[in-house]
Amino acid sequence: MTFTVTRLLPSAHSLDEFIARRWLIVGYVALLTGLFWLDDTSSYTKLYYGLMAAPALIALIVRPRYWLIVLREPVILAFLALAAWLLLSLSWTSSEDDPSGLAKRPIYVFMMFAACAIIALKNQDHLLKALRFAAMLASLAALVGLAMFLSGPEQDRMIGTGALSNPLLSSHVFGFFCTYWVAVWLTDRDCPSWLSIIFTIPLLAAVLATGSRTPLMAMALTSFWMVALAGRRALYLVAAVIITVIAGIVLMPEILLQRGLSFRPELWSDAIRQASDHFWIGHGYGAEFGFDIAELGFTLTDPHNVQLAVLLELGIVGLALWLLMYLLAFFRCLSQQHHASLQLASALVVYGLAAGLTEGSNFLSRPNENWFLIWIPLSLITAISISLRQEAPRSRTLSRSQLNELLQTARIIEEDGHGVKVAELADGNYLKLFRRKRMVSSALWSPPSRRFADNAKQLQSLGVAAPLIDCFVRVPAAKLDGIIYRPLPGDTLRNRWRSLGDEEREEDIRQFGTFLGQLHQLGVYFRSLHLGNVLMQPNGRLALIDVADMTIAQHALSPWKRRRNLTHMLRYSEDSHWLTVQHISALASGYADRCGQPAARKLEQRLRTISHSAS
Repeated sequence: MTFTVTRLLPSAHSLDEFIARRWLIVGYVALLTGLFWLDDTSSYTKLYYGLMAAPALIALIVRPRYWLIVLREPVILAFLALAAWLLLSLSWTSSEDDPSGLAKRPIYVFMMFAACAIIALKNQDHLLKALRFAAMLASLAALVGLAMFLSGPEQDRMIGTGALSNPLLSSHVFGFFCTYWVAVWLTDRDCPSWLSIIFTIPLLAAVLATGSRTPLMAMALTSFWMVALAGRRALYLVAAVIITVIAGIVLMPEILLQRGLSFRPELWSDAIRQASDHFWIGHGYGAEFGFDIAELGFTLTDPHNVQLAVLLELGIVGLALWLLMYLLAFFRCLSQQHHASLQLASALVVYGLAAGLTEGSNFLSRPNENWFLIWIPLSLITAISISLRQEAPRSRTLSRSQLNELLQTARIIEEDGHGVKVAELADGNYLKLFRRKRMVSSALWSPPSRRFADNAKQLQSLGVAAPLIDCFVRVPAAKLDGIIYRPLPGDTLRNRWRSLGDEEREEDIRQFGTFLGQLHQLGVYFRSLHLGNVLMQPNGRLALIDVADMTIAQHALSPWKRRRNLTHMLRYSEDSHWLTVQHISALASGYADRCGQPAARKLEQRLRTISHSAS
C-alpha cells in the first residue's frame, strides 16, 4: 500500500506541473488569439473547454489545496455570490433557453479564474509572458486584417480575420490588445519603449478601421486611470489620446461624428423604465427585452450597456454584487499600486469596464469577444493578486497584553508621545509599529507596514540592499499595525562620517553620490532620504532603511522629483554642510557616474542654490 501511494504521488505532482506549466499556458494563448485564426465562435468555445476549462478542473481535483487558495480571493467570492443570485433568478426568469444551459455559464467563468490562478501560483511570469506573446500575435493579426481590408472589396468598416464577425465585436478585441501595449509602455521598465510602440500602431489602426468609437472612449478613460497609477509619464498618453481623437475627427469625420450618439440616451431611458418594473430582483437571467426607438423604425434587443443589462436581468441586488466585484479589484490595485503587473492588469479592467458603458449586454456568456471586456481582464487581476498573497510574509495578530509582553524584553530604539515606534526584540529582530493618525486615511487600504514590506522587496529586486521582512504584526485593540524585520548590519552615514577624516569622508560621499544617482535612475523616490536612513554595510555596500515612505516608478525620476528629493535630504544642517559645502564636488562626481555630466551639473547647481539660501 505504501509503495502504491508513493508511486501515485509523483504522478499527481507531474500531472499538476504539466497542466500548470504547459497545458494551461498553451490554452491561455489559444484563448487570447483563437478568434483571429478559428472559423467560428463555436470552435472557439470548444477550444476553451479542451485547453483551459478541462485542465483547470483536473488540476483542482489533483491538488485540492488550489480550492482553498482560489476561494480566499475577494473578487472570486464576489463573483460566486453574483453567480448564486443569477442561478436563483432562473426560478423567475422568462427566458426560453434551457435553464441547465444557462446554469453552466458561471462555471465557464469560474474555470477561467481558476486556470489563470493556477498558472500564476506556479509562476506569475509565465502568465504574463503568455499574455505578451498573445499580444504580439494579435498585433500581427491586426496587420493581416488591415491588409485584407485595404486590398479586398471596398468596405466601410474593417472586421478582421477568423471568427471575428462584425466591426464592433472586432474592435473590443483590438482595443484590448492596444490597451495592453500602451500599459506595457507605461509600466514595464524592462520592455523598450520603441517595441511597445511598434506593436501598438497596427492595433490602433485596426481599431480606427473598425469605425467603432467605443474602444477609443474606453482607452481615453483608461489613460486617466493610468495617470493616477503611473504618474507623469501617463500624461503623455492622455496627450496622445487627445491628438488621436482630433486626428480622427479631421480625417474620418463621417465615422466619428456622423452617427451622433446612436440613440444611446433613448435606449438607456427605455432600459431603465423596463428595469423599474422589477427593480430589486430583475426579470431573471436570460430574459429577453425589446427597446423601441421611434426614429429607427424597428426594435432593438440590446441595451448597449453592460451595467444596464445586469440591472435588467438581476435587479439592483445583482448590480450591487457586480459593482462589488469591480470595487474589490480596484481596491486591490490601489493597495498594491507599485506592482507593475497589477498596474497593467488594472488598465485592462478599466478598459473593459469603460467599453461596457456604451456597448454589450451579454455579460455572462460562453467564451466570445465580450470576454475581452469582462472576464479575461478580471481573471488576470485575480491571478496576480492570488500570486502576490502567496508570496507575502506571514501575519501575526497580537492583543495589547501580548504586545506589552513582547516589548518587556525589547530595547526601545525610538518612541514618541503615543508610544513605541521602533524596538529591538530579544532575538535581534526589529519591530516597527505604525499608528493610524486619522479615522479616514490611506492606511485603511494601504497600511504602512505593507508599503514597507513591498518597498523592501522591490528594492531588493532592483539590486538595492534593504531590510529582510520576517512577518507582519497587527494589534487591532490599539489600532496598530507593524512589521518585524531582520536589521541590516552597518552604521548610518551620519554616524560614520562624524568619525572620519576629510579625505575618507570625501571618498564615502563620492560613493553616496553614485548611490543617489542609481536610486534616481531606477525611479526610486525616497521621501525620507537623509543620511540617517542610509547604511554603510561591512561589505562596503550602501543600503536603505525605514523604507515605508517611498514610491518606485517604472522609469527614471523627473528633474522636479530629483530637486524635491534633494531639498528634503538637506533639512539637517550637519548633512547639508557636508553635501553642499565641504564635499559638493565629490557628490556631483559620483552622481555623474550614474546620471551623466549634465545631470550632475544640475545637481551641483541646485546644491549651491540651497547652500546660498540657507546661509
